[in-house]
Amino acid sequence: MGKSGQYKDQEECAGMKYGYFDDKKREYVITRPDTPAPWVNYLGDPEYGAIVSNNAGGYSFVKSGANGRILRYVFNQFDEPGRYIYLRDNETKDFWSASWQPVGKDLEKYKSECHHGTAYTRMMADYSGIHSEVRYYVPLGQSYEVWSLCVENCSDKEREINVTGYAEFTNNSNYEQDQVNLQYSQYITKTVFRGNRVRQMIHANLDRLDEGEKVDNKDVTNRFLGLAGVPVDSWCGEKEAFLGRYHGYGNPVGVIDGKLNCEGNYNENSCGALTAVLKLAPGEKKEMAFLVGMKKNDEAEAIVARYDQNCQQVCERELEELISYWHGQLSHFQIKTPSNEFNTMINTWNCLLYTSPSPRDTER
Repeated sequence: MGKSGQYKDQEECAGMKYGYFDDKKREYVITRPDTPAPWVNYLGDPEYGAIVSNNAGGYSFVKSGANGRILRYVFNQFDEPGRYIYLRDNETKDFWSASWQPVGKDLEKYKSECHHGTAYTRMMADYSGIHSEVRYYVPLGQSYEVWSLCVENCSDKEREINVTGYAEFTNNSNYEQDQVNLQYSQYITKTVFRGNRVRQMIHANLDRLDEGEKVDNKDVTNRFLGLAGVPVDSWCGEKEAFLGRYHGYGNPVGVIDGKLNCEGNYNENSCGALTAVLKLAPGEKKEMAFLVGMKKNDEAEAIVARYDQNCQQVCERELEELISYWHGQLSHFQIKTPSNEFNTMINTWNCLLYTSPSPRDTER
């Protein structure tokens, strides 16, 4: 049933077909990933917002969901694209994803749980003797997101595993322009590689201007996908090159081939894709973090560097801070009635629908 028998079966879920409420941890635990529709969680700080589904679909934005969109998401029944992390066994060439979708392995062999918590989401998966756990969150008071990942070899032999993170950038921060005005939005975008991150530039042709100089009152807008904790083996900055023609998110050629093309994008659909190669002895685990945001190049460099040396410790501390803050906010309004179900909804989930002050506000 997965690592240490951690996954609950359907009979343990108090009659719920797809999961259960964990009142102690204030989580909703999804035990079956094949939900009838995407079940999403909200992540974010007042300046950075995101939604993430139980299969890692969703988008991100800075300040405005309409005019600050960073990651592309199409609202349809496919729940795509999203914050995808792919794993590939380099001996067998078999591959899967840290969330059930987009690869969608047979659920008889692929075991997973999704824990939607207070401003974070955890996804655990076991497949082919490899255990993974990814934690999606936005650190308190920050305007970027973290995909903290642990990969563990639970088999009895050494394994070489490719880990690939994929983020599909919008070509324009305005949601509608990105979707419909392709003649313009594709024309203004470019991606390059900077050591341990893919840098995307909107109005990239303006990047050559002297600092402070503008054309048509436009500035260069920067986004990034970075990788901390392990070295980057290969990268890709173009959506079509990563997916491949007549391929989709469930079978991208960049993952199938085992190595990305190490080329950027110019005047096409952008993406950020980074691959690391992990060699894991039996029982060994490794931690890393993918980071996404809309930051200038020097700011993105500093963010990734902060996680690079002590990735596990930094991520654990940030998650503890996040949980402590939100549980503290919720503790100010609690009820106790004869109905446990009513208590659960009011004490955690309905409270989260209301905007609480940020840590910056409470410090004033």
